[in-house]
Amino acid sequence: MEFKKLYKRKLPGFSLIEVSIVLLIIGIIAGATLKGKDIIDSARLKSVANDIQIFQIAYNSYISSYGALPGDDKKASTRFSGVEDGDGNGKFNESDAGKVFTHLYRAGLIESETFKIPKTGGKYETISEGGTLKLKLSDSGTAFLSNKQIISLIAKCKEIFGSTEDIIETEPAQITESSSTKYLLKVKISQ
Repeated sequence: MEFKKLYKRKLPGFSLIEVSIVLLIIGIIAGATLKGKDIIDSARLKSVANDIQIFQIAYNSYISSYGALPGDDKKASTRFSGVEDGDGNGKFNESDAGKVFTHLYRAGLIESETFKIPKTGGKYETISEGGTLKLKLSDSGTAFLSNKQIISLIAKCKEIFGSTEDIIETEPAQITESSSTKYLLKVKISQ
């Protein structure tokens, strides 16, 4: 008789339906979190591609307005106070490349003398290679992009520029957590 009373009494615990509902909710939250991370990564990479486009527009606007290349402009000091002149030879050297952001900033074409901080981390730099100006997205030990993200960034640049012909170099093989990558992407700005 005691046994029957114990058997009919409800024991504490969860039913199978309650446990499955909790597991379903956990799965939905985990899936949404992972998808949200992908959306954020995509937006950051799109931002870098847009930054490249903004820089190219500012570069071309300077040429249209002043008839000189930013950084190479030999009359920059007469146009803007406290600015160094370029050599005015129509080609970029490292000294000229180092003045590009300053000339664009003083002309009111970009928002700071360091251009922007990429949403992916790292920094933008202007460099000269063979007399050509390139915008470089540097890792600087603060940014990490996976090979998948580099491929996605190239695809986003292709959406904006129509082709990847202007993308000069990438280093997807060196993009690992332990590497000290010098740059992630170089984009040709001048011819």
